Amino acid sequence: RDARAPGDAARGQSFDNDMSGWKPPGGGGGGGHGLGGDTSKFTTTDSPDFLPEEGSEEAKLASGISYTDGMMGSQADPNRKKSTGPELAGALDSDPDIYVPEVEEVVADSSLFVLPEASWKLSKMEVSQTDEDLEFSCSATEGGAMKVDVKPVCMTFEDYYCGFTSDSHPAFSVSPDAGKMERRNGPPTTVTVTCNPKGASGALVGYLCFILPEERDFSTFYKVTCNSR
Repeated sequence: RDARAPGDAARGQSFDNDMSGWKPPGGGGGGGHGLGGDTSKFTTTDSPDFLPEEGSEEAKLASGISYTDGMMGSQADPNRKKSTGPELAGALDSDPDIYVPEVEEVVADSSLFVLPEASWKLSKMEVSQTDEDLEFSCSATEGGAMKVDVKPVCMTFEDYYCGFTSDSHPAFSVSPDAGKMERRNGPPTTVTVTCNPKGASGALVGYLCFILPEERDFSTFYKVTCNSR
């Protein structure tokens, strides 16, 4: 049994992990944060208080990549090698063999310039052969004209032609008499109705037929009255 007193054991125990005799390389002491006095070995990551002198190597390193670098792209580099070669020759030349479709001419079929049978017309809230009745006045010697807007009702672009029924007064004419309508919700097609009475006076009546040959159920018919004085 160990007969030594507890205080004797405590006095013999070391608590410094045997580092009490350690010294840094070079013996310690001196400047440079203990690097043996060699300050050239000292480095820091702290930002300097002042920017490096303009034009110096340090300034170039500090500037890095500017936000304007590459702004103009490679095309602005005067030293860039230009792209040439047979694969680019004639790339932008026009091709004479490009096909351009011919504009289809709409030929009016005057046999369709006939009023339909009377039916209920929501636009007039009555049974009628026409969808709308129009009226204007003109001089018996000078004539006059009015514009008629026809709203598109089909989901696709539609060819149309228009003209007056055979029993209309011969003073009436319409222009243009053929063309293509816009799709539904597009701008209306405007035609001009002209009346040239050539001295005739009174209420001159004509029936304008606006025909959609591919969608005949959506054709529109107008009664046009010109008061010639």
